[in-house]
Amino acid sequence: MLRLGPLDDLRVSVGRQPLPTVLSLLADALGTVVQGVPSDWRTAARKACPAAAMRVLRPACESGRLWLPTCLSPLPLDSDGVPEQLERMAALAPYRLAGDLAEQFPTGIPSKWLRVLDCSEPFVRAYVEAMTRIWSAFAPVWQRSRHLLELEAERIGIASVTGTLEAALACLGPRVSRTADGLRLPGGRTQILDVRERRLQLVPLVSGSRACVVGLGRTGSPWIGYPVPGLRKLMSDVTLADSRTSGPLEAVLGGMRALVLRHAHRGLTMGEISALLRCAPGAATHHCKQLEAAGLVRRKRQGQQVRLVLTQRGERLLGVLTA
Repeated sequence: MLRLGPLDDLRVSVGRQPLPTVLSLLADALGTVVQGVPSDWRTAARKACPAAAMRVLRPACESGRLWLPTCLSPLPLDSDGVPEQLERMAALAPYRLAGDLAEQFPTGIPSKWLRVLDCSEPFVRAYVEAMTRIWSAFAPVWQRSRHLLELEAERIGIASVTGTLEAALACLGPRVSRTADGLRLPGGRTQILDVRERRLQLVPLVSGSRACVVGLGRTGSPWIGYPVPGLRKLMSDVTLADSRTSGPLEAVLGGMRALVLRHAHRGLTMGEISALLRCAPGAATHHCKQLEAAGLVRRKRQGQQVRLVLTQRGERLLGVLTA
């Protein structure tokens, strides 16, 4: 249970760092709590995660959920890239591990974590290696989710300034529920959030339909990871894009924008593009705006319809990358 206090006083921000998503994929790969990850994504995550690393990380899973000390917890608002963040963890974690465990278990550190303290460097190294390899495998999926993350950040921002945050907090996935005075989180943990000093970070996850990872350290801003709205469509779109074609154009633009560019010569309407991508109209418009900003297409109004037109630059790019 996370007590929030009056929502008018609650400060909220949206974290768009990839590491919480990678942590969700790791939790699913380790078999702790099912995150609703598609079977092909789960298989890829388990293949990416070294078997030796998974064995070393078992102490973090023995409670039936993945729990990690604060020094190994992602920072959702960190502006550094994933490799830089993980390198920083690898350097600092062995020195901070004992302090974090003592703070988490003031009445006595459990024996499983005492064993970890005796050989902390292999544990930290295994964690960093597993996270690094999973990120390498899923970075393309994360890139394809950018439009969903941008739309969600806009949705939460609007809710914060229009007094409709109540509705936004009621839609944080199937494993987080709204209560009279806060949020009920998985695992039965209780923490009081002082809104005068701390900010709640909402972190959209691109991993599974039941994804939920949280960071509730005694210092810093608490954060809650939840499935980004539209994730199910993204799962379908990624699979379709991969099965249709995978080539230089997809590597440069991503599967969905490459698909739009391949069909731009047909003069499709925005509704037809939405149907082609099997996504919401707002997401289709976002992809078209990005292609237009790159000078690859332009939008032309014809009566009540707006159609996409391929530019000369778009034709040249198609010629070079699809030859």
